[in-house]
Amino acid sequence: MAKRRLRDEWGSITEVDRNERYRIRYWGKDENGTYRRMTCTVRGTRRDAERKRAELMLEHSEEAQCVNVDYVWEHWYMPMLERRCDEGELSEKTASQYKSRYRSTIAERWGSVPCDGIRPLDVQQWVDTLSYNKANQSLNMLRPMLDFAVRYGEILNNPFRERYVMPSKSTIAHRDDGVWTLSQLATVWEKVRGEWFEGAFICAAFGGCRVGESIGVQVNDIERVDIDGLAVAVVRIRRQVKNAGGVTDRLKNPQSRRSIVIVGKPAERLCEIAEMASVWVTGNGFGEPTKQLTLGTSWKRLKGSLPDGMWHPFSNLRNSYQTFMRWEVGLAPHYIEELLGHKGTTVTDLYYDRPDESAIVNVTVDAWRNYMGLGT
Repeated sequence: MAKRRLRDEWGSITEVDRNERYRIRYWGKDENGTYRRMTCTVRGTRRDAERKRAELMLEHSEEAQCVNVDYVWEHWYMPMLERRCDEGELSEKTASQYKSRYRSTIAERWGSVPCDGIRPLDVQQWVDTLSYNKANQSLNMLRPMLDFAVRYGEILNNPFRERYVMPSKSTIAHRDDGVWTLSQLATVWEKVRGEWFEGAFICAAFGGCRVGESIGVQVNDIERVDIDGLAVAVVRIRRQVKNAGGVTDRLKNPQSRRSIVIVGKPAERLCEIAEMASVWVTGNGFGEPTKQLTLGTSWKRLKGSLPDGMWHPFSNLRNSYQTFMRWEVGLAPHYIEELLGHKGTTVTDLYYDRPDESAIVNVTVDAWRNYMGLGT
């Protein structure tokens, strides 16, 4: 039975089980005088639980002080993240990263601190203990978080809006941001050919898919067309495999639902792979898509078989696609943005430009034909 909850800004009542037990969570002072989140279990009817909650509210009302950072996170900021996920404005992966960052970096230092007890000097001393990335990411979360406390009258100014001296950028752990040229991708493809993840590789390397999108492609998503003797695979991106596993039709943003266009030999090979598959182009052998972790493990094993400097993370295939499509194939950047599923920023991009699939296919194929010296 799903738990039923009654929640307001002060406390909540949760039905624990069918034995008429209710858990009340509320704010009050413990035996040490610390104002914190507390719990109380009541046996009886929901009305009994509501009566007990009212007693606790009356008992602790005079102890109330400014809410702490944990309260802001739980009551105001996290519900906002969940709402944005529900409305498709924020990906589940990004929301999960926010939650992980709060637990791992922010909560221990600031969670129990009342919002009106945060001093800029304390913030600066805390920032000094972090790497540049952790400090930057944490402050970027804390600024909008404490804006809630300002908005709701808990504090007058947001202490995290001050300008702090950031740690040196030498503390940044640099990731591999290398990309492949088209000729280098041909070398990598030779090593990948015949591997179980070859279909995902083609979708990412020659179609610009994100990792989760590349392994979320089904056989029915692929349509082969031949344009003036040139093989073309139109792949409709409709779902992705989440980082922790599981399939969702919620992509990173609304523009991510798109058609990608793969041309030439990669298109021919992708269609061959799809013909041999049952449902998933990159499956796990049991009728399900593979996990990102499994793909990453197999990808790392290629490192020793490639020339020095030729291996990069699988996610860099998308960066490579953008780079070679612009600088080698010669496709205009605003067309590439459409193929990558990016959201434009101009008035035309936002409100007027609505190309259909055939227009996207024709523009992409024309660019490839010019690159191959076939003309238009």
